[in-house]
Amino acid sequence: MSFTLVRVDDRLIHGQVVLYWSKVRKGDGIILVVDDELGKDNFIKSVFKDAGKKMGKNVFIFNVDQAKKKVPEAAKSDKKYYLISKSISFLAELKKSGVNFGDEIIIGNVSNRPESKKMYNNVYFNEQEIEDAEYLKNNQMKLRFQLTPNDAGADF
Repeated sequence: MSFTLVRVDDRLIHGQVVLYWSKVRKGDGIILVVDDELGKDNFIKSVFKDAGKKMGKNVFIFNVDQAKKKVPEAAKSDKKYYLISKSISFLAELKKSGVNFGDEIIIGNVSNRPESKKMYNNVYFNEQEIEDAEYLKNNQMKLRFQLTPNDAGADF
């Protein structure tokens, strides 16, 4: 499997990935799975691609439908990738479509929103996200709340 880090984080690329995870999980490139809105925002896409370049990594940005095609291609590659999703629901949708991206998901920051509840430090899920996390867990995925590699974390 070509994914050394599969992470849910609504900030996508930021200090925790750049400073911490990239030192303990080696990767040649970063695949971001985002919503349709962000997938169409050329300015924000350029910001993430520039952030990746500063890390020495290419960044590929796909909405969920595009990821259903591109993630299996990356999984077959000799390169190592980080797969970072803006939402646990996007990963559940990939899994339901038969996309294999490994068996571990590390859940980082998911911001507090109306009708969400606290799951862990800086992690809030709404009812749909809880259902999607349960689906992933029931399909042999290990889900771990862990903001940084040094964080003790907790299992979902």
